[in-house]
Amino acid sequence: MRLLIRLLFITLSVYSPFSQAALSSPRGAVVSFIGPTGTQNSQLLLTPASTLKLVTATAALKQLGADYRYRTQLSVKPNPQGLHLRLHMRGDPSFSSKDLKSLIAQATQVYGKKIASIDIESGAFSGHHRSQGQVWNDIGICFASPVSALNIDQNCVNGNLKPGKLGQLSKLHISDPSLLRIDNQIVTVSPEHTDCEQSLVVGDNNHYHLKGCVRADAKMMPLRFSISDEQQYFTTKLRRVLSQLGLTYRGEFNFQNRLSMFDSRYTHQSAPLIKLLEYMLVESDNLTADSLFKTLAFEQQRTASYRVAGELVKQQLDALGLDVTQLVIRDGSGLSRENLVSAEMLYQLLQLWQQDAALAPLINKLPIAGVSGTLKYRRSVTRKPLKQHIYAKSGYVNGVINLAGFIEKQGKLTPFVLMSNGVSLTAEQAKTVKMRQTLHPMLAYERAWLETQLEAIK
Repeated sequence: MRLLIRLLFITLSVYSPFSQAALSSPRGAVVSFIGPTGTQNSQLLLTPASTLKLVTATAALKQLGADYRYRTQLSVKPNPQGLHLRLHMRGDPSFSSKDLKSLIAQATQVYGKKIASIDIESGAFSGHHRSQGQVWNDIGICFASPVSALNIDQNCVNGNLKPGKLGQLSKLHISDPSLLRIDNQIVTVSPEHTDCEQSLVVGDNNHYHLKGCVRADAKMMPLRFSISDEQQYFTTKLRRVLSQLGLTYRGEFNFQNRLSMFDSRYTHQSAPLIKLLEYMLVESDNLTADSLFKTLAFEQQRTASYRVAGELVKQQLDALGLDVTQLVIRDGSGLSRENLVSAEMLYQLLQLWQQDAALAPLINKLPIAGVSGTLKYRRSVTRKPLKQHIYAKSGYVNGVINLAGFIEKQGKLTPFVLMSNGVSLTAEQAKTVKMRQTLHPMLAYERAWLETQLEAIK
């Protein structure tokens, strides 16, 4: 049966009725697609970027089930000298300081406020906090926050940068300087300066350096910094929570890979998995995707590393009847440049969503063109006839613009995949696109291609 499916895709690739004369893809870009009008380069392995989250959602829902919840626990051992507390962290990507405060408050309301020791179990996830093949200079930016068992408040700190007086340092604001220390060396220069750049150097102990310049006429730049030292970040958050609850603890926090639980336990549960997946797909949240990715290995009592999780996801896809022999999966988010996926595989995955009752709920969790998430303002799909008729996951990293999902027409959902790698603009094109004077050439192609697909659906 699998051989028959592959032969069908090969035939479609050769005898596609789609007229290449009708549409011209951007110069130099490699374009792969499957849709109602036919296919092109459908078996070519390309960088998926965030369309890989379709794979993560599939594997997570099949293995864990829609009602799965992360369980972060606090176990307590009362003692005349004070409470012995153990926090058992499991990498819940939605866990917050508010949730931590609630756990500790419940215990201290029952057993009193005197604390003798606090131990923290932090070894649920193994290996590196970022995937192999992730771009090094993304480190320090919130969309590439480190994935840890100690996830809290998205492992992220907000800030902004404004020009100062000419020749002086710019004005840097950090929402919470106790969590992240940044040495600002960005100088304000005249509006005539043409070569201004800003660079972020990530140091140890959540100590960063900003270097470069900013023009005096520049607008305020919103900034979102990821943390690099998750234990120090979590320690600061925990001490703050203790202070808010009126608890005095001057001892150290002892981080351990594994801790047994005391008999008395308090539990925080995340929202059910289907809700976490909706957030991941609609907002394209990388922390949620990679936390779920590692959780797949943890829940099978395997080493919860990126490598082991990748192997398990491929096994899951193979069990679903998909060809994974050449598939490369380095993470769950699509941040790694080493991920390689074909349009054919994504298309078959979307077909499974329509055929498998357990996966079907994912369709309505996708962003909707002109309405929600990453498609709300995507200029290729925000006007008729595509607005509200495209349910899809986008994927973007430098040089990559992808879209995969469903076209809705008269209540019927038809899957499609459109992938483009090697996308590059001339300096003039980049300028006009940035100023929103013209539509990005690949998005213009995407709009025309999708309109052709919509028209072809009977």
